Amino acid sequence: MREVLWGIIVLCLLFACITDCRTCTVYNFTWWISGTAAGILLMTGSKDFTLGEAAELGAFVLLQLFFFSRMYGKADSYAFSVCATAEAASGLGLKGYLIHMLAAFCLLALIQGMCRNIDKHGNLKHPVPFLPYITLAFFALLWYHYTC
Repeated sequence: MREVLWGIIVLCLLFACITDCRTCTVYNFTWWISGTAAGILLMTGSKDFTLGEAAELGAFVLLQLFFFSRMYGKADSYAFSVCATAEAASGLGLKGYLIHMLAAFCLLALIQGMCRNIDKHGNLKHPVPFLPYITLAFFALLWYHYTC
């Protein structure tokens, strides 16, 4: 069952990447499906989810929805929230969620810097889809967490 839930999350993230790259739009049903799968994964995990961990996850999601969504868009905030829920199911906490965000921004800065798409103020000259960077950072973080 856990493999099916992880598969749903992965497929939803890949679908979001494709739609973001092709149309600069990500459908909200993507987040309902993946968020539900991540929530079930979290609730049915073998590790007890403490009140402190729930507070960390809740605070992170609220920050995403009410603060960071103004910086980079709702779809990206939803993606970070779904990923954080899945990361919590893997035993990662607030530190892991923040590392994921930092890794996604570093990937964006590195690649867009090489493409010369960053102006002298540090902003992108031309907007680019952020979902592929979020997804790649998510996979890299989970790979590191499970192999190291």
